[in-house]
Amino acid sequence: MSIKKEKIYPDCPTLIKTVEIGCLTKSQLLNKLQQHSILMNKLGERLFSDDKFTISDTIYSVRTVELKVRDLGFSEGATIPQLFSKANQVGLKLCPLELGPYLRLEYMDQPEGSTNTIIV
Repeated sequence: MSIKKEKIYPDCPTLIKTVEIGCLTKSQLLNKLQQHSILMNKLGERLFSDDKFTISDTIYSVRTVELKVRDLGFSEGATIPQLFSKANQVGLKLCPLELGPYLRLEYMDQPEGSTNTIIV
């Protein structure tokens, strides 16, 4: 019987994507989501109506790294503070809040309820 050592970031499979964001108003971004039949729950609606949710008036690129929670060393799961702390330790940073809607537009075939990956 052999025990296989888990591969931890950065020595694990990842999906790296560059997403261009910015330059749309909140209304334009909402319209774009609606045009693609992307529905929002109450939390999404609250996010868009919050003054803290700001949109850049210039286009810029964000490089994302998609990986599994276990790829950060948490084979049994972790809390959000644990994930954020570990991600920071390995050189990953939190994405700007405005990335969320743009990233959703990038993943038009996203399975509903997908919870096995994180984007940092």
